[in-house]
Parts: sequence; structure tokens; C-alpha cells
Amino acid sequence: VKDGACASTSDPQATVDRVANDPRLKMAEQFIRSDHDRMIREIIALTEIPAPPFMEGERARAFMAMLKEHGLTSVEIDSEGNAMGLRKGTGNGPLIAIAAHLDTVFPEGTKIKVKKEGTRLLAPGVGDDTRGLAVMLGIIRALDNAKIQTASDILFVGDVGEEGSGDLRGMKYLFEKGPYKNKIKMFISL
Repeated sequence: VKDGACASTSDPQATVDRVANDPRLKMAEQFIRSDHDRMIREIIALTEIPAPPFMEGERARAFMAMLKEHGLTSVEIDSEGNAMGLRKGTGNGPLIAIAAHLDTVFPEGTKIKVKKEGTRLLAPGVGDDTRGLAVMLGIIRALDNAKIQTASDILFVGDVGEEGSGDLRGMKYLFEKGPYKNKIKMFISL
């Protein structure tokens, strides 16, 4: 967070307290709660697009379109199939990547229709990891709504090949060959 809210200090607890009590963080938290229904709709929409290993393209294109709607820059699908976009910071911090995977462990032909049971959503891949994709979109909206300007650029990634025979191919490409090779300094997986 800009203005020293995340600046290192000799007292780590003081830094945590300062960030936790920042009114912009409170606003972002409140926004996340109010945005719940939209995140549920996004979970359902993305879940119902089949994405078995090595066949994540349609879901990647849908996720990429959602990233574009949120005003990110450098929105693209890389050569391996990862869908990503960059939320620009002030340029005073290390590049941070936040990722959730697009693929599911379920083979081609698996019937995927989300069923609601009370507050639960049931379908192949709904929690692993389609929910993570929707949470990323919610994070972007919360940051924007609370007008939080980060020092770091944040790369939001819907990666491919996490499950089974995918052998983490999306992450391997991102860190070893892709345009962000040797640039990502912090990484969060949802």
C-alpha cells in the first residue's frame, strides 16, 4: 500500500497493525462482502466452462475477458495458455503474482452443471480452483473500489496445467520462459 502502510519497520507488529487499521483496507473488506453475489455468479459461469487438462482454452479466454473488463493492462494468454493481466502500481515495489489455476482434474466429457444446496455450490472443479479465479476478480474490484494504489505491479494469473499430468506446466512456463521470467519477486497461489 502506498504512503508507507507496508514499509518495513523494526516492529513487524506495528506494520501489521498499521495495515489492518488502514481505512482503505476496511473499505476493501466491506466491498468484498457486498460483492459476494457477483463472485458467486462468476464462480458458476467459469465452472460451467469445461477445462480438463490440456483443454483449458475456452475457460482461459473467458477469464481473460473478465480481466479486461477490470481495466488491467497487458491482458493476454501466453504461449502456454495462462490468462493474465497486470494491475499497475506506482513502480516502487517488486512484481507480485497472484494465481489460481484454470484446469480441473476431471476428464473431457464430464458433465458440469453447478447445483446450489443452500449456500453450497456443487460441481466438478467449483472449489478447485474456479473459486480462486473469482476471488482474484473480487480482489481487483476491492482494490479499485477502495482506491488502493499499490507500490508493486500485481500480475493476476489464471494458470494452466496444475492438475495431474499437467505437471504445473503453466507455472513452469511463467517462471522459466514467459515474459515475466526473472521478474516476479513475490507469489501468492489461491
